[in-house]
Amino acid sequence: MGVAIIRTGKALPELKVENQRLTEMVETDNQWIIDRTGIEARHVATKETGLDLAVAAAKEAMQDMDKDSIGLVIVATVTPDMLVPSMGALVKRALGLDNAIAYDINAACSGFIFGLWNAEALMKTHGIRRALVVGVERLSRITNWEDRGTCILFGDGAGCAVVELLDNKAGILSSFLKNYDDVSDCLTCGMEYLKTPFAEDTEKDMYLRMSGTQVYRFAVGAIEEAMTAVLEKAGVKADDVKYFVPHQANMRIILSAAQRFKQPIEKFQVNIQTTGNVSAASIPMALTDLMNSDKVHSGDKIMLVGFGGGLSAGAILFEAV
Repeated sequence: MGVAIIRTGKALPELKVENQRLTEMVETDNQWIIDRTGIEARHVATKETGLDLAVAAAKEAMQDMDKDSIGLVIVATVTPDMLVPSMGALVKRALGLDNAIAYDINAACSGFIFGLWNAEALMKTHGIRRALVVGVERLSRITNWEDRGTCILFGDGAGCAVVELLDNKAGILSSFLKNYDDVSDCLTCGMEYLKTPFAEDTEKDMYLRMSGTQVYRFAVGAIEEAMTAVLEKAGVKADDVKYFVPHQANMRIILSAAQRFKQPIEKFQVNIQTTGNVSAASIPMALTDLMNSDKVHSGDKIMLVGFGGGLSAGAILFEAV
């Protein structure tokens, strides 16, 4: 009995912001951005809510699936539309999933991996037959558009996977999750609440702040550790993996992983050129592109690998159904 990814979907906002637009806002240029990140454009929500994007991705993944068969909804996000209800609860309500337990998780850019790990465990222990795991972000609303070091990186979007508990399929073969203490606060975003008459809280801003060099060094090491761990747990080699779907943070990080594992870059699903870094949504969005490409066949081994704030990292190896 295994938990398998059976369908996927994604959604992007209508507005596409190319690098040239950013050169009008901060001191940068198109080629500088491409050389350092691999990003040429990203999508930015102007009229779409996070819920709009999450629901659109889920509908594409579910298609005509029986709504009553969905017993669990997990939404990974750092940019929910509301604190209460959770994004999971909002997605459940919007889709009419009467039988689903729904909640959010925040593991930054590793969120979709953590969500799948949660779903697999709960489905196996509680007999849940189907679940939605959604990654959705509107990073544009916590991006400092005057900071050229970060505003070139981030975008908005959503991705969703339908996972099912199957008697005759292996599904997920192995998983690895790890948290690392961010002792230098190299990747943070503050939260400011309303003032109260009883306490004087320190003022905080709600911009993403990042030390690019520190995050890059962490990511290169973390992605190697996570990929190595899931391969060893499953007893397979990198050559046995048909495709790798990494978090789309920086093209140089993806190239580094390919080189370290001596794999051709063609085996890595990449969409960072047109989406930028969409945190918890980046892996399910890239996975959807892969699954829609007609390149994947039943039994193919696919690895998902992510890393992000917290600090956090994780990988999941699964067989396509």
